[in-house]
Amino acid sequence: MTDQRFTELLGKQLAGEISLDESVELESILAGSASHRTEYERLQTYFDAETVEDENINLVFDRIKAQIIVPGEAGLTVVKNKSYSIWLKVAAVAAIVVAGVLVYNREAIFFNKTNQLALTQVLTKAAEVKTIVLADGSTVKMNSGSSLKYPEHFTTNTRDVYLSGEAFFEVKKDPKHPFIVHTEQLAVKVLGTAFDVKAYQNDAFTETTLIRGKVSISLKNNTAQTFILKPNDKFTLVNGKASMSQLSHFNGTGADRIIETAWTNHELIYKNNSFDEVAKLFERWYGIKIAFKEPELKTVRFTGHVDKETLPEALEVLKLIENFNYSIKGENVYIYR
Repeated sequence: MTDQRFTELLGKQLAGEISLDESVELESILAGSASHRTEYERLQTYFDAETVEDENINLVFDRIKAQIIVPGEAGLTVVKNKSYSIWLKVAAVAAIVVAGVLVYNREAIFFNKTNQLALTQVLTKAAEVKTIVLADGSTVKMNSGSSLKYPEHFTTNTRDVYLSGEAFFEVKKDPKHPFIVHTEQLAVKVLGTAFDVKAYQNDAFTETTLIRGKVSISLKNNTAQTFILKPNDKFTLVNGKASMSQLSHFNGTGADRIIETAWTNHELIYKNNSFDEVAKLFERWYGIKIAFKEPELKTVRFTGHVDKETLPEALEVLKLIENFNYSIKGENVYIYR
């Protein structure tokens, strides 16, 4: 993560135009850099002021001009405007941050080395699974309906990636450069291990399951509290409440499988799940949308699995357990009595 990326995210944050994923990314930068945190707090103080007097603005711009001159480079001119609106404040913020890092990273800023700045984003559609190999040799298998952002090369002290959805990680061991998976609510930190992170935005929970190795989990809204997972542990966060349990197993066909990672072998397993939860699994699995005409059907519970079954075949299996009807119209499925 470069200083120029920090500048870009900070400007968006202070202008109130930052997206959810970008906010997570900025929090990660601040958590990993004391100098960036100091710069952020200092500039936030300027930006939060309800009014800015002319003489204070002059001081800010004088400070910008004083910092922005770099040996061997022509000075940059800052022009004041009579209207001190939000865009002017953000411009001042960006200028101060750029000035602070210019001496140390001048070449990257002036020549815009995009391979150092950009994050690659990979998306999976419904009913699609992809495997990504990162620059350090770690592999990520992404479940359907997921998003993963990662740098082309890991150049900082930590290997940071950003997940929305679900993915199974097999991380190359590197004790000097911890691997961190950021989601909207969690940061999962590892050295070398195999684990699954599930963080879909339309799910009521976030989940991390550990197959081998060791991971630590910190909450975005409470970084002081850390949870350590050992193999076969599962961490779940529901409505801000964290809990620990063991991985779930299923042997309905005679072979014992881990439910949480069965999808990596193209098998969907549900065990005592509500119809509403099974519907969400089916939506991602088959690339459809399910609507219930009678809300009470959502609470009916099912146990079973899907491998090569078509959608009608999977629904017919559920009908053996509970009496209901369904109709399929294109990509929409309607459940009713």
